[in-house]
Amino acid sequence: MNFEYKITRRPRRRTLSIVISRDNRIVVRANQSLADGEIAKFVESKKAWIGKTLKINDVYLRSYIPKKFVSGEKFLYLGKEFCLRLEKGKRNKAELNEGTVLIMLPDFVKTPKEFIIGKLMQWYKSQSHEILNKRVILYSQILNVESGNVKIRTLKRTWANCSHHGVLTFSWRLIMAPLRIIDYVVVHELAHRIHHNHSGRFWKQVEKIIPQYKVCKKWLRENENSFRW
Repeated sequence: MNFEYKITRRPRRRTLSIVISRDNRIVVRANQSLADGEIAKFVESKKAWIGKTLKINDVYLRSYIPKKFVSGEKFLYLGKEFCLRLEKGKRNKAELNEGTVLIMLPDFVKTPKEFIIGKLMQWYKSQSHEILNKRVILYSQILNVESGNVKIRTLKRTWANCSHHGVLTFSWRLIMAPLRIIDYVVVHELAHRIHHNHSGRFWKQVEKIIPQYKVCKKWLRENENSFRW
């Protein structure tokens, strides 16, 4: 079986790695000077793993059920379900109260679905800013690293990342997960302040703070469909 893949190169990168997105796009990350032939050999050596991952993703994609954004539909927040409630009115912000998120629809709205999506995203992002900043401060003290700047974005291929300048960027969708899962992702990114790779030493650092990190990784992979719209 042959695989099409994209190669991304960085001059400081020391290791070869393969990243497969949920929609089965394959990216090989390599040093800028590494020959294409060496990369091809590496991909060939990972053929069994690639094939297995592609099959898992196919099952994942088939199981996806799109949201309709109607009253009574269930959404996740910190691992718990809440009901969406839509009413006519002019209140500007979405509000969570007793397991229900209320969104008011003004009369002038001509595309309710887009309006609802926008308001929900605003609400999720505001909750993400508040909670993730607190968790980053907490775990940066435990790991004895600087907390740095925290950004909330729409990330399509990852839950979070840590830049070379120490900026932590999180997907706003992460706030749908239970707090223990959020903490794992926070610790994962902060650990990159100490080890700028995914070496054995990096995972040992994560394990010191989150002993069940493998369970958290598996949970994210198995439940990712619940976070999609």
